[in-house]
Parts: sequence; C-alpha cells; structure tokens
Amino acid sequence: MSPCPDADNPGRVSPVVLARGLSTEDVGMSQNQRAYGTRADEVHPFFRAKREWSRVKDRIVGSYIACYLKTVQHRGRPIIIVDAFAGPGSFGDGSEGSPLIVCGAIGKAPKRGVGIACLFSDSHPAHRAALEERLSDYVKQGIAGKPLSDFSEALSCALQVGKGATLFFYLDPYGIKDLDFDTVKQIYERDTSQSTEVLINFNFKTFMRMSGNWSYTDSADDVARKVKESKIETVNSVMGGDYWIELVTNPRLDKTQREDAVVGAYMDRVRAFFQYTYAIPVKEMDDGAGVPSDDLAKYHLIFGTRSARAVLYMNDVANIALEPYFNQFKDGLLFSMTPRRYEPTSMEDVKSAILRVVNGRAMTRPQIYEAIVPGFFLQYRSKDYRAMIDGLVFKENRLFADPRTVKRKNKLNNETLLSTKPWPGGGGR
Repeated sequence: MSPCPDADNPGRVSPVVLARGLSTEDVGMSQNQRAYGTRADEVHPFFRAKREWSRVKDRIVGSYIACYLKTVQHRGRPIIIVDAFAGPGSFGDGSEGSPLIVCGAIGKAPKRGVGIACLFSDSHPAHRAALEERLSDYVKQGIAGKPLSDFSEALSCALQVGKGATLFFYLDPYGIKDLDFDTVKQIYERDTSQSTEVLINFNFKTFMRMSGNWSYTDSADDVARKVKESKIETVNSVMGGDYWIELVTNPRLDKTQREDAVVGAYMDRVRAFFQYTYAIPVKEMDDGAGVPSDDLAKYHLIFGTRSARAVLYMNDVANIALEPYFNQFKDGLLFSMTPRRYEPTSMEDVKSAILRVVNGRAMTRPQIYEAIVPGFFLQYRSKDYRAMIDGLVFKENRLFADPRTVKRKNKLNNETLLSTKPWPGGGGR
C-alpha cells in the first residue's frame, strides 16, 4: 500500500500523511513535560535549548521560505514543502523549530489560489509525538498533516503526490548518515520542467568523525591511517563515491582547505543536477577577546536550485543571517581580518563584470542581478549591487539609462533600461 493516501490523485495537495509510530497519548508528554534522553520515548537532549548556530540556520530557512512562497505561486502549481528530519517542532526553551517556522511562513504568505502544504517526518517516535502535538493547529488549518515515520516515506509521498507540483526539500538530519546520495538523488532527478529546490545540512565535523574520527590537527598520514581503519562504506554512500579520501589525505591541504575541498567536491555532485549550487557556512561566534579565528563551520547548508531569482533571495537572506559572524573580523579592528576564503571580490571587479554583462544589450536592474549575483554569491547584498549600478550611471557615466523608462530624475527603477552606450536623443542618464 502506498504511504501516501492521495498518491492516486496527484493533482490534490493537502496534508495527506498518516501518523506512523507512537501518538502523543502513547508517549504522554507535553511541551512542558518532556523527558530528554536517548530512548525512543525521550526527546534528544539537543532540543533542550536552541543554540546560536541553530538560530542562524533557522533564520535562513524561515526568511528564505517567506521569499520563496511570495514568488513560486506565479507558476500556478501546488506547492509542497518537505521537512524530512523535523524534530519535535520546538525546543525546551520555547524556541520554535523549523516545522513551526515553515508553517508560520505559510500562514503569512499571500494566497493566490495555489494550494500550499507541508510534509514532515522524523524517525524518532518521541519527536513525532511531540511534533504532532505542536502541529495540531496547523493540521486543523489544512497546512500540515501528521508526521511521517522517516525521510524515505516523506520522499516517496512528496514525489508521488507532488507530480507536477512545486517542491522544496529541507534535509536537516542529526549527522549525515541519513543523507544516502542515491536516495537524495531521487530529488535531483525530478523532471527539470518542474520547480525543485533543496537545502541540505551537511555537517563536516560529523563527516570527520564518521570517516575515521580524525582531527583537523592530524597530519595527512594520520588521517590516512584513521580512514583506512574506519568503516567508510556509509561515508561513501553519503558522498556518492570515495573521491573524498584523496582530498582529506592530501598533505598539501590545511584544515580549512580540507573542509573547502570536501564540501566543494560534494557540491560538484549536486551541481550536476542543479545549475546553481552553493554552500552557506553556519559558524559559531568567537566569544574571546582579540582577533577571531577562522574555524570549521558547524554546518554547511547546501542550496540547490535551477532559478537565478532564487539565488538572489538566498544570497540576501544568508548574507543578513551571517552578517554578525563576518562583522567580527572587521568591527573594532584597525584592519579587516576577514579570512581570505571569505574576502569578497572588489567592487571595481564586480562593476567590470556588470559592464561585460550589459555590453551590447539593454537590461533592467533585475536582469543584471540575475546575471551577476550567481557568480558572486554571499559577497554582496542586493542593496550593494543597486549602489554599484547607480554609481556606474550617475557618477562614472559607464552605464546609460533610457530616459523613456526613467520615471523620476536621477533615480532608476526596476523597469529602467540600461546600456553601455548612450541612448539616441536621450542623454547619458
């Protein structure tokens, strides 16, 4: 029997899931009565209180989903958001988890006659029971259904019911072992004529532990020995091959270069299916005095999309969320101490790229953004690109605005046509 009751009616998007496992009554706990531990009837201790890096991650998820829901409705297709490792829905300190954040964003989204629903799952019985309780109001509103038993079931349900629908998958497991590449690849291989996006939490420190429990202070020989002694089949299944071994045992790479190499190689595999694939590093703030250190990320959020516009939204959302971390390398210091790998391209070079894109054609600001931002992801926000374009027009006379599309003097708008050559009879601005 199909795990999705509406699998035979894929045009209908509703909370179609049925609970598998324990109910709230079975576990017998409420938000204020949770038992924390590692047993099936206990919520994992991770959820006692929300840590700062989890807040950053959830700010990115919540802000992006809000943007996403405002734009993808124009496709006129039902929308399904899948949170496959949903957890209990909230933390012991009262902070909302991703399921409540996503449902809240749906509740606030403008409604344009397009059905929007969520699929949630978690393999931990106590998490499902707590989540079911926390989702009760959203179930009544028709936004969500009862949690499914695991990622596999949620994936199967989404792909069956969501044929022709717009799908967004958020995969945030506790560790990486549940991210079997061949399983996740079912998302990637979905019909490219349909809108599909993924946001995956790739935990590099868990990767280090699973691939031999090596430390970033270990030499390449030490790493090689520990990798050889470990059981790497699970790591290979997650990574989609054993290519990572050559990277982590390369004696020429330091700790951050190993991190960048492994995450970059993993992204290359995702990029084979999504034109735009990026890693968003979620890090801990340095609470010590003096110059902060460039340590390994707590998480890398791997974002995959085929939409340049989606890149613009995620670029701004992630930049805002990560701003406090990157500011600590500049604020109060005589010189910027931003790590080389996070140094943005100079604005002059970005402006040169803008001129190359516009050369020989007329483009609006949004068209320029979509052409430029994917190549400079996480380096600048939309307001910065807008300022650069204004400078090219009003200060440097290197871009020229079509006066017929300018509504207010010395002010561009999103309909203003821009060119690298003056417009006939229209002046330069």
